[in-house]
Amino acid sequence: MLDDVSSSTPIATSFATAPVARPVLSYALRLRGIRVQSHVGVSDSERAQPQELRVMVDLELAGAHYPSADELEQAADYAEIVRTSAELARESSYRLLETFALRLARRLGNRWPAAERVRVAVTKAKVPVLPPTDQATVEVRLGKSFT
Repeated sequence: MLDDVSSSTPIATSFATAPVARPVLSYALRLRGIRVQSHVGVSDSERAQPQELRVMVDLELAGAHYPSADELEQAADYAEIVRTSAELARESSYRLLETFALRLARRLGNRWPAAERVRVAVTKAKVPVLPPTDQATVEVRLGKSFT
């Protein structure tokens, strides 16, 4: 009876019962566009003046770490991640973006040991190479062991 549309029941409602609380499988915090100042570059002249770096951070946690209440104490604190990024950028000068990215990823992983994965990408807009290049980005991903 293909032409009898009135008796058909949409699939979404045909299995409907009382609402079920589905478990949270994973929890990811993603911050983009963190702007920090750092002395970074291969040459002494490049490191002489601070440069703006744009930092991207992803923390991936198991669903069990998802905040059970609307309380900051139960969540990864965005401000702390931003502050950590800025502090590390000021602590030292770096020849390589790779060095800064790895140190930041490890510091964040050690601060949030429950994180399954930590990803950090660092971009600098001033790239002293020819032909002219708009930006350079380095990305590092760490698994459960952050040392």
